[in-house]
Amino acid sequence: MSTQAPTISMVAGTTYRFSAAWASEDAAATPVDLTGCEATFVVATTQGTPLLNCETGNGIELVHSEGGISVHIRPEQTAGAVSPEWSGARYELRITFPSGDVYSLLRGHFQLTPGVLHE
Repeated sequence: MSTQAPTISMVAGTTYRFSAAWASEDAAATPVDLTGCEATFVVATTQGTPLLNCETGNGIELVHSEGGISVHIRPEQTAGAVSPEWSGARYELRITFPSGDVYSLLRGHFQLTPGVLHE
């Protein structure tokens, strides 16, 4: 599985959702069983300071037998003025198995832009 994902670009104070399916690289593309796994999605500054965090049960849902991962960024997680910290921000999605094995599934750049409407 290629871990280089596209740039996520979203407007501050809005909802953003995406889903991914993790499958083996064999010819059958068998879904990876995520039973007992924990997932974390983090957006961080170029220095590594977290700006946004989602976890299993709090913004991330796993479909265990299908290798499915759904991430939901809520409007309040990015509401307000877009600070310079967001410039060059990066994201990563990691899965941790009960065995302690950790896999980085997706990572890329995160672009947060100010909205026209401010509520």
